[in-house]
Amino acid sequence: MSAKQILVKMDKNPPLEVHPANTCCGGHSDDAGYLCGSDEEGNGFVIWIEEREVFEALARVVAKRC
Repeated sequence: MSAKQILVKMDKNPPLEVHPANTCCGGHSDDAGYLCGSDEEGNGFVIWIEEREVFEALARVVAKRC
C-alpha cells in the first residue's frame, strides 16, 4: 500500500469525509486533499488526492450524498 492509500483505525462508522490537504496521515502540502471513512468496526482508510480538480469534484459528490 502506498503513502497515498493508508489503512488506519478510526472512529467507528463515520460518514465519508473530504478534507483539504495537510501533513497528517502521510499527506504532503502539494496534494489537493484526501477522502477518509471507516466501517462499523473502525477499520478506516485515507486516500490522498493530488489533483485539485479531482478533489473538488469528489467533494461535490460526497456533499450531495451525506
